[in-house]
Amino acid sequence: MDITGHSTDFVVDLSFPAAMQRFVRRRHQRVPGLFLYGEPLTADALANWGLPEADEEEDDYSGIVTFSAGQEMEDFWEENGYALDASGEGPFSVFYRLHAKALRARTVAGVESESAEGAMAVEGTGLLLSEYFAVSVLTPEDPASDPFSAGVLSDFVEAFGLSAR
Repeated sequence: MDITGHSTDFVVDLSFPAAMQRFVRRRHQRVPGLFLYGEPLTADALANWGLPEADEEEDDYSGIVTFSAGQEMEDFWEENGYALDASGEGPFSVFYRLHAKALRARTVAGVESESAEGAMAVEGTGLLLSEYFAVSVLTPEDPASDPFSAGVLSDFVEAFGLSAR
């Protein structure tokens, strides 16, 4: 099968596991029959769900959380990969890896914040992280042109307490 889908990549701080819990809950609200990892996400499973730990010694992305709207979409996924179905929706995934090594960016640019002061305070500064997650949100299409993929990405960003602009 050919590689399909569109990847939107992030460097995320150690709040990632808590943000993923919020993201999964938000997606479950939007899609009551949500499947995670190819299985239905029951109310009990949702209440106890936590991000599985990624092994930092594995491949580039050692953790993955897969999402679909149910068994029919799981079957569609097997045939079509990360693509939109006739209803304009599709499966998506979040790939992640914990990096327990320091990261430095000499200049931070393109900062978005809930406050203009917050963005101005960070724009142009350096960034130092002692640990971080590399995260890729893989959607069926480019969120810039597809409403479903844009909604998934918006929910992901909003799980960190930011509005998706």
